[in-house]
Amino acid sequence: MKRLQYIALSILYLCIVVAVYDLLPMNESGMKVMGILGIMQLILSVFSWARLTGSILVPYVVFLVAAYIFTYGQSMLYVLDRVTPERDLSDMFLVSSIMPAQYLTLIFLNCFNIGAMLSCRPGTRHNVQRLESDNVNTSNQIRGIRAIGLLFLGVSVIPYIVERVSTFVLVSNFGYAGIYMQEARVGIFNIINILSQYYVPGVLCLICVARTKRQRNVCLALLVIEALFWLFIGGRSNGVIIAAIILMYYHICVRPIKIRQALLVGVAAFFFISALGVISEIRSDPDADFAEALSNGFSDNNAFFSAISEMGSSMYPMIATMEVVPEAYDFKYGSSYLYALSSIVPNFGFWDLHPAMKYGNMNDWLQRVMNLSYGPGFSIVAEAYVNFGRFGFMMMLLLGYMFASILNVNIRDRRNPLLLVLAFVLSFLIIKTVRNSFLATVRSVFYYILPIYVAVVYFYKGRIIK
Repeated sequence: MKRLQYIALSILYLCIVVAVYDLLPMNESGMKVMGILGIMQLILSVFSWARLTGSILVPYVVFLVAAYIFTYGQSMLYVLDRVTPERDLSDMFLVSSIMPAQYLTLIFLNCFNIGAMLSCRPGTRHNVQRLESDNVNTSNQIRGIRAIGLLFLGVSVIPYIVERVSTFVLVSNFGYAGIYMQEARVGIFNIINILSQYYVPGVLCLICVARTKRQRNVCLALLVIEALFWLFIGGRSNGVIIAAIILMYYHICVRPIKIRQALLVGVAAFFFISALGVISEIRSDPDADFAEALSNGFSDNNAFFSAISEMGSSMYPMIATMEVVPEAYDFKYGSSYLYALSSIVPNFGFWDLHPAMKYGNMNDWLQRVMNLSYGPGFSIVAEAYVNFGRFGFMMMLLLGYMFASILNVNIRDRRNPLLLVLAFVLSFLIIKTVRNSFLATVRSVFYYILPIYVAVVYFYKGRIIK
């Protein structure tokens, strides 16, 4: 019953957004009001989820907050007039282009959360005494997860070291831009990179079934080193995602974070995000002084807002797509999602470019359409729109249900380590897809999530405990 109440509240808020938008003028004041509506909607969404599940610091909420920051971050900063000028989308587009994108983004994100709430497992009062079969299932899950974790780590550790060393050398010589100067590798020629990507999922498997504190600390150290590596070379997304996963792991699997600790985490997050803004400014210069840049960023209090402004500029794909579709280009009617599904077939030299990359990579599509010299990225809301227009809210409902079905874990799931592993691994792989195409999600599920689930449930009989 509680679930239906919060879904009804979200639908009511959606109606309010529709009504208010129709009354707003197309000017800067209107954009600020839409920014306020976005902040209120984010608070409502997180509050509703917390009331339904009893948790905030969990994978789904992290994904949802990331979606708002990337697709609506600048709109929320308009309220404070703190958008960094060099990142300001209002200098690139007219208000008449920005406000419709704000409106549909809010509708789509609201529907995403409604779909997520529909997936929530209703809470029931049950006997806390565990059955013997539950203990057996948990034990089987642990054995299966440990086996698949060791397998992932075994096939990936050498390719991982090779990839990280070559990346470090490249960035040391050419800055972060050097990563994009490499010649594209496809099929079997990309096998080293493909295998290296199983390293972090392998570590996440092992940390969730660590027998001792020492084993746990070793896995944590490996994750911290990986996060620091990416932050050092300028690849902020991977670093931030791993840091968030470590925090969620500690909260769910080690010790719940209380209110006082949460305040400290919030302060640390402020400085951490500020540092990301500084990294963005200096990552293209291999000789830049990070300490000096960080000091300058804090001295004028712009580092934090600069980081949010840059991340929030990922609203660009939604605005640009709405300008050209359907006026100049037809809707795709689901074709990008279907081509993304074809990516489960590996490219063993059959094609120069996989059909999924050719027709399902919306980043490349938008780059061609806008005649850009760089990849503008894409977003989860822009892809829903380019396929179905205003009816994209139905796709967002479905995506919300699908994502939350895996990402909805909390402390009660300690007896189901498989659910924790699936949620953490999926978080690592798909949080970045809030500013990318659906293509990455399909590959993540088929090549990482599905093997873990099949191995544990069917080979090791680790059934999920209801």
